[in-house]
Amino acid sequence: MARTVGNPWVVALNSAVVATGVYAMYYISNYVQLPPHLEGAGHWQFLTNLSLLLSQVVFALGAAAHLFRSQSLFFLKNNIHPIALALECIVTGIYWPLRLMFLHILVKDPKAKLLPLFVDFCLHLFPVIGLAIDYFFFMPKWTILPKFSFGACVGLSGLYWWWLKSIIDFENGGEYPYMFLNVPDELTRIVIFGVVAIFAFALFMTLRYLHTVLVSSEVVNLESKKVQ
Repeated sequence: MARTVGNPWVVALNSAVVATGVYAMYYISNYVQLPPHLEGAGHWQFLTNLSLLLSQVVFALGAAAHLFRSQSLFFLKNNIHPIALALECIVTGIYWPLRLMFLHILVKDPKAKLLPLFVDFCLHLFPVIGLAIDYFFFMPKWTILPKFSFGACVGLSGLYWWWLKSIIDFENGGEYPYMFLNVPDELTRIVIFGVVAIFAFALFMTLRYLHTVLVSSEVVNLESKKVQ
């Protein structure tokens, strides 16, 4: 697989995922009415939507880099990509098990109307699939060092917590957007955010290792074909 700029398949992939992301954003902005305890903070309190926004930036940069054969855009996209993929893995890895088996841990009213399945896929599945395909088939290995990745995971986890505390009006009935964050004490909440940060870092290391293994296998296969 070509891991340099100018690949039309990547343009098609990125454009398709951008289209589904735009559709999802349009749908939730116009057709999803938040319950009273979440309405004040709006749709941007959800990690899903923040992650989707970052993924859209990555996909748009990727499409532009390959379309215009821009090494600078390719470099920029490749350095933002690890953050986007780690966030989307968290979103997908947490959302779907809770959505399918433990909905009461995710939302306050499990009987409330759920998103249409296609919109759900656009928000909670297609981004991570698109980012993973891009990484394993069309990108060079991430160059970000593990220590910087760990710092980014901890920093982003803390930043998201700060963002929630900034936009949610707790004094007037506002609550955290996910029920597992609505715990009685701050210490437990700190532990939850810490676990999420460690989980994100573990995902980064796993994906980095898998890329090394897959690319090495790819190189070995190519060399074997040349010998034959």
